[in-house]
Amino acid sequence: MMRCFADSRVKARLVDFFFLPASPAPLAILRICIGLLLLYQAIVLAPFTFELFGRDAFVQGDLAQYLSNPHLPSIKTFLNAFWPLGLVESQVMVGIGVAYTLSLLCMIVGYRTRIATPLAWLLHLTLMNTAPCSNYGADQFLHISLFYLMLSPCGDAFSVTALTKRGVRTTEARFWLRLLQLHLCIAYLASGLEKSAGDQWWNGEVIWRALNLPVYAQFDVSWLAPHSGLLKLAAWGTLVIEIGYPLFIWLRKTRLVWVTLVASLHLGIAVLLGLGVFGLTMLSLTVCAFGLPLFFERNSYRLEKPRSPQ
Repeated sequence: MMRCFADSRVKARLVDFFFLPASPAPLAILRICIGLLLLYQAIVLAPFTFELFGRDAFVQGDLAQYLSNPHLPSIKTFLNAFWPLGLVESQVMVGIGVAYTLSLLCMIVGYRTRIATPLAWLLHLTLMNTAPCSNYGADQFLHISLFYLMLSPCGDAFSVTALTKRGVRTTEARFWLRLLQLHLCIAYLASGLEKSAGDQWWNGEVIWRALNLPVYAQFDVSWLAPHSGLLKLAAWGTLVIEIGYPLFIWLRKTRLVWVTLVASLHLGIAVLLGLGVFGLTMLSLTVCAFGLPLFFERNSYRLEKPRSPQ
């Protein structure tokens, strides 16, 4: 009898964890942030479109085909599809660029998000698969964000249809927010454990190298040379933040502290290493997935009694 009661309580907690109605506002704000970051990235890369994605790009021919996934769409896929219509490479690439930009603009303002977000996801995948050598962590996490956004009700708040409304709480919003939260926990834990396997994260060498590599260096940090202790603390702090993420980000007493630590970590990456898109992408994910839900639940819906899932 007691076992059945305990099992029913566990099931009820799991149902509440995944399906208790939640505000779509955090997902909507994430939609806007990711859309703006992708649009900024597109504007920066626009002058180099043909050098990155064209037939005569930096990486071309058999090597380009070898590096790309033949089972995923690429610009070549679109070229073959539109070749019977007489469209040449430049026309197809301009068309893809225009469609991609329009889909991002629709995402940002919240117009037809159920169409715009999947289109942005598909075209982003196409560009990533066409020039895989140019991809890095930011592209991967931006694409992951698009995946969750295209399946979630991210257009139910802060959109041209909802204007400044925060949207009606739904089980769908809770479910996709939970999956995103769990995905982030796994990603940070895996990243932290992988880092901890290397000696350079224990002796602080990785911090010194990152701050001084010409491709990343933004400031003269030679003054840190005699202070190896600071370098070690920075490296150890990163390990603690990432490995502790799956635990302390869930505890109510430490959640805001950990969100602040993660945000500070990625702001530091953006400023000190010049990885602005990556830093702001990761910051947006954690703040929107873990920080904002607390705000909207405590303030916006404090007086509203949640509906139990049927």
